[in-house]
Formats: sequence, structure tokens, C-alpha cells
Amino acid sequence: MKARSWERLSYAQAGLPVLGAGLLAAFTWWLVQSSPQPDSARRTAVAPTVPDYTLQRARVSRLDADGRLKAVIDGQVIRHFPEGDRIEIDELVLSARGDEGSTVHALARRGVAVGDTEVLTLTGAVRVTATPAPSTAARQGLPSQAPARLMGEGLTIDGRGRVVSADQPTTLVQGNSIVRGNTMRHDQTTGITEFRGRVSGRYDPAGRP
Repeated sequence: MKARSWERLSYAQAGLPVLGAGLLAAFTWWLVQSSPQPDSARRTAVAPTVPDYTLQRARVSRLDADGRLKAVIDGQVIRHFPEGDRIEIDELVLSARGDEGSTVHALARRGVAVGDTEVLTLTGAVRVTATPAPSTAARQGLPSQAPARLMGEGLTIDGRGRVVSADQPTTLVQGNSIVRGNTMRHDQTTGITEFRGRVSGRYDPAGRP
């Protein structure tokens, strides 16, 4: 791949959002491992609805300004579409860590990121595990190892707001509590999860680990 193509790849992947402290534009994305399709010279003639590059079994990493690893996204296939600067990821696996010690791990059949919005839309058997920072857990009266496990067919991760949300049925499992609702919003900064619409389940704060 030509040097210019690598540069374009880095710019496109800068829009991939992840949860974790910071999530600022100053962080740089680049390719760590990939198998790009050949003949990059044809990309200028590609239709806007056709990807201008496709990566097989790719890994994208993000470092902070000091060179520390902040997040990794793995995908069986990663495609970039020039129209809307959209990136699609098949069989996505996301791992991210915030400076204060919070972590997020996500699995989904598909992920979509658009431009530099820092919003990642996940669909298909989505599983997100958000573990609070020790300071957040202390405010909630929880030990640091009390993750919120969110499950549904469609969830959205907002990197700037550090929020995981869903506008369709979602299940939360945390300790001995299990709650289901029509819509959901989990704020990793506060550790608070809100449900709306029809809500059912069992909430057992005393039994949370």
C-alpha cells in the first residue's frame, strides 16, 4: 500500500469511537495489523456506495498523546465508504480502558461509525460489559469489580459522553440484579443505568458483589 493510502487509512479510522477517558481528537488511530485489498490506485474512481478500502481480519489501535495504548478494535472485515466517511466493521470486538481505571468490552456482529462523531452503533447479538472506575464504584457503594453487563440487538456507544444507550429492548445484569426495559441509558461516569417504557426484572442492591 502506498504511503498516501496509509495516511488516508489513519484519517478514516480516526472516527472510530470507543468508551474510555479522554476520547479526544488529539488521539491518533492507525492500522496495527491488516490485509488490505490491492490496487489502491482505483479508489479515486470508486462509487460512493462502494468501499474504497476493505481490510480482512484487521486490528485498529489507539494511543494517547504519551503513546499509551487506550483501545483496540478487532474485526473480521473493516470497510470504509467515502460517502459520509462511514466505517463498517463485521464481527466487532472492542476493548477500551480509561485513565481512571474504567473499562469497556463490547461484542457485536456489526459496528458502524460515521465521520468524527465518536458514536459507534452496534447491531446483532450485542454484548457490552462496562466496569466502573474504583472511584465511581466507591460512590455507588460497590467494589471495583461490579460490571454492568448490557445485552440487546442494538446499542450505541457515545465516546464523548461515555454513554451506552439503546432505543430497543435491552437487559442489564449486575451482580444479583437483572432488569429489562424497552429503552436504556447507561452513564459510565456515574455508573447509573436508566430504563424507560415497560420495565421488568429484579433489583437487588444488597446482593450486588
